[in-house]
Amino acid sequence: MKRTAALLALVLGLSACAGSPPVPSATPPEGLTVTLTQGRSDMPKHMLSVVMANSAATPVWVSDVRLSGPSFQETGFSRMDTAVKSVPVALRVSYGAANCAPGAVPELRPARVIAHVKAGEEPSREVTWALPHPEPLLAKLFREECEQFLVRQAVEIGFGPDWTEKDKVLHGTVIVTRRDGNEDVTVAELSGNVHYELKFREMTLKAGVGRLEMPVEITPGRCDPHSFAEAKIAMLFNARVALGAGEPRFLVFRSDTVQTPSTRLDQLFLGYARKTCGL
Repeated sequence: MKRTAALLALVLGLSACAGSPPVPSATPPEGLTVTLTQGRSDMPKHMLSVVMANSAATPVWVSDVRLSGPSFQETGFSRMDTAVKSVPVALRVSYGAANCAPGAVPELRPARVIAHVKAGEEPSREVTWALPHPEPLLAKLFREECEQFLVRQAVEIGFGPDWTEKDKVLHGTVIVTRRDGNEDVTVAELSGNVHYELKFREMTLKAGVGRLEMPVEITPGRCDPHSFAEAKIAMLFNARVALGAGEPRFLVFRSDTVQTPSTRLDQLFLGYARKTCGL
């Protein structure tokens, strides 16, 4: 009997030394809060930042984080291994594609942030924050992605490959190609970014027509060296496109997916802007 008791004590002691698995819990440590932000460079990468703030005196160790909710496809945890003390920490995580539907933009569903954390000497545990609903950043990302989904069901929109420079202005086209349906498609707005200005005239791809070429002009938006050094989203351009009698919907199209006879279009734009700006 004594031998059995001794073996049991040994087993329990070894288990304690081996470390305990995370303790499940839905309640975050007191004072630990989260908010969402997105930097410009993360826009084309399908990433955002979970900003974690700790108002308590006890440091918190964050092992991993993920965003979860039915409006976006689920992703795995993003590894962090980060301490959150008195200064808020931005934890960059990927988020899944929006769960869009044909015909209309669905209603945004509530979302949450899930993380594995360890407060002070406590065991590691899984905790969850219910985000305010509708969370402003997620509402914007979801709406824009689903509006793009609807537009792309009907047409493909992108820059044409042929460009010429005249009087320090770059002249080219934006091409609208029908993919499905047979209604009017009106390009109500085309806009550049902080690096390039884009001029155009509103045009409509008429019902029964398969392709439309829209003349556009590109000029530099800024000529300071800092703007060229920080050109993180210079390849992204925006449009607003009306399908039939509907309201114009948001769309992003890119210059780095187009090959010109000499080089990729985003590189052509950059070389032209540097030359025009005298840099």
